[in-house]
Amino acid sequence: MQITTLIPAYKTKYMAELLTGLRTQSRLCDRIIVSDDSPNGEFGELLASPAMARLRGRLPIELVRGPRAGAYENFKHLIRLWGGSTELGHLLLDDDILYPDFFDRHLEAHARGRFGASISARWNANEQGQPIEGMPIPPGVWRAEQRMLALDASAMFASTVPLCQNWFGEFSNCLFRREHAELLFTHEFAGVSYAGLWDLGFFLDVSLREPVAYLQERLGAFRTGGEGHSAQFFGKHMKAAHLGYAALARGAHKLGRLDEAAARQCYQGIALALQQRYAEQPDMVPFAGLLARLAGGDAEAGPLFEAAWGDFLRLHQF
Repeated sequence: MQITTLIPAYKTKYMAELLTGLRTQSRLCDRIIVSDDSPNGEFGELLASPAMARLRGRLPIELVRGPRAGAYENFKHLIRLWGGSTELGHLLLDDDILYPDFFDRHLEAHARGRFGASISARWNANEQGQPIEGMPIPPGVWRAEQRMLALDASAMFASTVPLCQNWFGEFSNCLFRREHAELLFTHEFAGVSYAGLWDLGFFLDVSLREPVAYLQERLGAFRTGGEGHSAQFFGKHMKAAHLGYAALARGAHKLGRLDEAAARQCYQGIALALQQRYAEQPDMVPFAGLLARLAGGDAEAGPLFEAAWGDFLRLHQF
């Protein structure tokens, strides 16, 4: 099977590490498309410079201009450019880290059966790329004898949404079949958008169609701190990530993938998180009240939450 890595490029800071992670793979990917979304094209300029010549030398890189309309629009731009030209696609963010056996192990998983996607465990790393902590993987998964597990939709929804916990990680540690790339354009369950949690929502969406292979090995790292969205706690992306769990619960419940008790568990968890973390943020206060009502079983709060969530996404141009 062939792999295309799609890089929505913006930050030049970690370019050497990004290229090193790709060129030192025990099995190189077959195509790399870099969409330069940096304000003045500085990413592409550095990539093409003599300073990066050695690192990019072995890599089949295609450099294109990005749409400069936000990170997720760049994701979609890359998906269109790729066009499913290889069996597997891979979205690699420009500050994430791949370890040398990443592609080899993922291809091995896909060779074992038909999976809509493969997801590998990863470390959280500091800004220097040093691993500092693991993901909160459920004990039943982490202690399983098998080093690769086939997960269905029931297991994936139940272990993430009610607990408000994404133990799968991000797009960077996932390879997906080209047949499911279209889900990156819809990102909703039963008419409820999961924007803000695009990665987890996508993984769950794929699982509704085919099993997902989970690899126990930590084959990469997610860089925390620095200039990433996770470091901007009061920014729109972190707020949307919180609210996105409630949106996932609402959509999954409407689909029949979460029962009422599981959905309420999620609403309660997010309501408490908003009260503790965003009590001084005027745009979040109404959501805390709505989610508390949903957690209490108030049926009228559901449509009100959906309307407020839609307004939030439009206001912040998600």
